[in-house]
Amino acid sequence: MKRSLRLCYSLILSIPLILLAPLREQQAHPQATPAVSASDELMHRATLLAQSLYSRPPAAREEGEYLALADVYARAIALDAAAATGDAALVARAEIFREMAQLFNKPRYFYAALDSYDSVLRRYPEGPFLVRALVGVARIHERDLHAPEAAEQAYLEIIQRFPQSVSAREAVACVARLRATAGERYPRDVAEAHSEEDAAGIATISQIRHFSGPDYARVVLDLSVGAAYERRVEGTTLVIKLASARLSPLVTPAQNLSASGGMLRHIRLSSRDGAVEIRIECSRLRDFAIFALDNPARLVADVRGAQPIAEEPPLVAEASSLPSSGATPGSLMRALGLKVKRVIIDPGHGGSDTGAIGRDGIYEKDVALDIALRLRAAIQRELKDVEVALTRDTDRFVPLEERTAIANARQADLFISIHLNSSPTPLASGVETYFLSLDATKEELDVATRENATTSRSAGELQGLLQRIVTDTRVAESRTFAQSIQSSLVTGLGRVSPTAGFNRGVKKAPFVVLLGANMPSVLTEVSFLSHPKDGEALRTVEFRQSIADSLCDGIKRYIENLKRPGIVAAE
Repeated sequence: MKRSLRLCYSLILSIPLILLAPLREQQAHPQATPAVSASDELMHRATLLAQSLYSRPPAAREEGEYLALADVYARAIALDAAAATGDAALVARAEIFREMAQLFNKPRYFYAALDSYDSVLRRYPEGPFLVRALVGVARIHERDLHAPEAAEQAYLEIIQRFPQSVSAREAVACVARLRATAGERYPRDVAEAHSEEDAAGIATISQIRHFSGPDYARVVLDLSVGAAYERRVEGTTLVIKLASARLSPLVTPAQNLSASGGMLRHIRLSSRDGAVEIRIECSRLRDFAIFALDNPARLVADVRGAQPIAEEPPLVAEASSLPSSGATPGSLMRALGLKVKRVIIDPGHGGSDTGAIGRDGIYEKDVALDIALRLRAAIQRELKDVEVALTRDTDRFVPLEERTAIANARQADLFISIHLNSSPTPLASGVETYFLSLDATKEELDVATRENATTSRSAGELQGLLQRIVTDTRVAESRTFAQSIQSSLVTGLGRVSPTAGFNRGVKKAPFVVLLGANMPSVLTEVSFLSHPKDGEALRTVEFRQSIADSLCDGIKRYIENLKRPGIVAAE
């Protein structure tokens, strides 16, 4: 029960100031510099008012100040019916009203908050703040108005409309808790038994997520706690058995996936004698890898099929087929005469996961997306024979394990994850690029911990996992790719300023977002949001474009160097 409560509480929304998304128009049109509209000016004014309001403790805040802030958002909403800032302002206004109701003990403001959230649902049904609004509705009904049926309805809508999201995973736990505490719908003795099962380490499978391509599939089991498992292969079916587990009532026992067009055909689940068996049926099965992740608990199965006949050889060959001569680490792809046809760009964080927050409230997720969109445009311009795609092109949350799965399913040849750095030391600056490797320093593990959103212990435990699923070949290719990216960033941003181009080096760490990638893959921290000068520069179109151009140059150099001998770049 305590775990379910913690999951529900993790849905509590942050203050309105954190909600504001700068440069949203630039993200939609990365080559344009939009004119400042009246609604933009009002949103800026709201930011200043919020900064002043939240700089003081709650006891020192006046009701009239909240109302003034809510009024500014209302005026921005009235001016902007085209959703450039309208949905953000509505959600901000709703959160202001909810805080007022709690702070000043005036329940009428809860209903004002619900009205604003309802406007988001009606006016912006496809907008980026839809999940946030649904979560807000659920939380008010559950915690403030004590209306469990209305809360459950909102949670179920999240599960139905966004089944692959982390919010849906947490909503499943909240629904289970609501039903467990409603005696007429869910017997108390059953609820107590489930609580005892969690305490005893019996895992509940709350959701199953899957991704499938022509020759690759990833299946993710979301668990309440970690669980031991056994696995076996029956023809083209991978069977996983969890010895101490149960299925959530909301999990579908069988999923027919034959219409998806990928190699994944069915996922079937059965529960008997305190164990759960998962059968992953594929059209073909060559090999597989299974690994467990923590915080939250997940079991991930990567399945690969027999390589289809193709004009080009696979980008990452099996170790047994590598040239037996002493090839240098970076020369493997050249030795095989391979080409880069598809690049996947991964803008870090997104949706409810803001990432690092800059000195003036700027979000890492927004800057990373803007740079990624610019990088896509640059690749399309400079490398016309290379296809490019993004793991997300809007402000939405994508779980870490899904990002690599997208690249694998689309048979990408290169994968680059874009992030912004942050440090408690204000003068920390520069760029650094990471690749997945078995060993890492404490500093490198600290960065991986932040980006993985795990504890230091679980980041360290990933190193043991890597020994089972990462080959020296893949590490060497990713190191070479990282060297090319880092060299281009240092050169390109060094023209902007010494701090922006400071070379922090090519490093290695166990990033979940790179785990299981079938292609050379890197994570790059392109600048420091926490640096006074560089953080301010990150608000400008010019600096973001310089970063995107430098990344494109690094990709271009890496591809060009596949055609000739020699090391791509030096650390």
